[in-house]
Order: sequence, then structure tokens, then C-alpha cells
Amino acid sequence: MQQPDPKEIMILNRIVVFSVIVLFIIIAAIYLLFVSGKTGQYSDFEDYIFGTYVRIRISSKVNPSTISKAIFNEMKRLEKKFDPYIESSIIYKLNHSEDWVEVDDETLSVIDLALKIARDTEGAFDPALGRLIQLWGFSKFTEREATGTFTVPSASEIAEAVSNSGYQKIAIDYINKKIKTNGAWIDLGGILKGYALKRAYQIAKEFDKSCHGFVETGGQIMILGPKYNKTHWVIGVRDPRGQPGENITIVYLSEGSIATSGDYERFFIVDNVRYHHILDPRTGYPANKAISATVIAGDPVIADAFSTAAFVLGEDRWLFTRTVFPKYGAEVLLVTPKKQLLRTDNFRIYEMSDR
Repeated sequence: MQQPDPKEIMILNRIVVFSVIVLFIIIAAIYLLFVSGKTGQYSDFEDYIFGTYVRIRISSKVNPSTISKAIFNEMKRLEKKFDPYIESSIIYKLNHSEDWVEVDDETLSVIDLALKIARDTEGAFDPALGRLIQLWGFSKFTEREATGTFTVPSASEIAEAVSNSGYQKIAIDYINKKIKTNGAWIDLGGILKGYALKRAYQIAKEFDKSCHGFVETGGQIMILGPKYNKTHWVIGVRDPRGQPGENITIVYLSEGSIATSGDYERFFIVDNVRYHHILDPRTGYPANKAISATVIAGDPVIADAFSTAAFVLGEDRWLFTRTVFPKYGAEVLLVTPKKQLLRTDNFRIYEMSDR
């Protein structure tokens, strides 16, 4: 019997070894693509809701597209339901009724929470400034910005709108689930994005408890989980007098929410004076004791509403903000008109990358 050629055996062994290596590489690639890709790689999605771009960056064992579509659909539902300028919305119905209006549980809960935050912030956050918002033209900001038709209302017009505004006018009948505005117009713009982000978080976790990433809308971010499930997300706080992309500080978050209210978001200029959309409920004019307010909180609703309140309170009432807001889980960074940075005691913790 003819003996195998040693050279042929060596060649066969090399082929076997090479084949095993190739097979290992293929298996590893498949694992990285279908396993690691689901839990470590991020997918990005974007849509236009609430008059701004909503961005989702998510990694999940479940199809990220499925989760994102569910979040976008929920946000669009909330936009349609709570837009005060859509005749089919519950807010429009409330604002244009002189009588009690029966509402569903969600509407009652959201408005009740908004009124509670108004009381907690001593009216600095006020969900019943719809008449003032419309008077200043911020209800149709995009249209007016495009046509350049902004004007400053007269003092008498502002005074009248103030007299017909304010959260104190809103009455709730909890037993019969009814609300009466008593002439004021509800506008939930200062809390709705936070509520939508809260729902986004709940939806994402219903699909996949271990998903991670973030959802961003209109200057607010809700963290779904740490970056790659082990590290902080690095978030820049915009310099309110700098160019887009220029930051006044950096924060590091692995959970919770961060929201910024600034006078650079929606504004117009007349006679070299900046008029922005964050109105002081007491005067009816744009608040002018801050140029930016950033709030970090576990609850995105708190972050959203309290950033507005901190801006309105400004540097004049910083002591109130510094002592009271942390009791509600809100840590604040306030930028004064002279660009001085004021921080609540624990805000600096989030500026430490090695914590």
C-alpha cells in the first residue's frame, strides 16, 4: 500500500487549520453582528414633533426600529391631544369653554401635576399663560419668523392678557373628572416634552428593560441607560451667547434627564431688544433675570418644568431656587445676564467625569 506523501499531509493540515480559522472568524463576525450589535451598537432615528426634531439613539435586543416607531407614535398622539391650537384637542376645548369640561384620566393627571408644580415654584412655572403666548406671537413662531411679522404688544394688551391668565384660575372637580379654566388658556408647552420623554422611557423599557441610549427633544434629553451599559453620556450645556456647538460646561449622565431653557431658542429682536418665549407670569413680558437655566432631575417632567421656573426666577430669586428646587430632585445651573454661573450645591457632581 502506497504511503501518503508527507508534503501532501502538511498541505492538508494547513488547509484544515486555515479552514478552522476562517470558520472561527465567520462565527465571531456573526456574533458581533447579531448579538453584540443588538446590545452594544446604536441605531439613530429622527422625526419632527412638538415643533422640533426628536432624536432617538438606542441599543436593544429588540428591533430598535420597532421601539422608535412606538415612541414617535406616542409623541404624535400627545402632540395632537394637547396642542392648544388644534380644534380637536382637549386643551382647545377647555380653553374655549365657559363651563366645566369632562376630561379623561390622563388629561386630569397632567394638568393636576402642572398646577402642583406651579404652586411648588410659586408661580414661576405657569401652565395657564396661553393668552399671553398667543398675544406675543409665540404660538405661531415658525410662521412669524419666516415672514418677519413680530411686533411688541402694547402695555395695555399685556395687562389685559395677564389679568385673564394664571394657574390660580384653573379649577378641578376630581370627583366628576372635570376642569374649568375660568377664562384662562392652558398651554402645556413647558411640561409636555418632559411628559413625552417620560412616556418614551416607559415604552422603551416595556419592549426591553435592558435597552440603553437616549431620547432628545427640544433642548431636553432623557437617558434610557448608560453608554454601552457601563459609562456616562457626555452632554454639552450650550453657551447661551455662543455659537451652536459651543458649550459653557459639560455634564456626565448615565440616568435621568437634563433640560435647558434659554432666551436663544425662540426669540425676535425689535429696536435691539431681545424678546423671547419664556414669559414672566407676573409682568407678562419675557423674563430678563437669566439667559439660560439647566436642570438635571431623575424625572423628565421635573427637569422640563423646573428649567422654565428657574429661568423666570433668575438671579434675583436664586436663594429660593438653590434651597427649594433640590427638594424636588432638581439640580440647577443658572446663567445670569452677565454670564455668571450659579449652581445648586450638587450640580457640580454631574460635571465630574470620574464620579
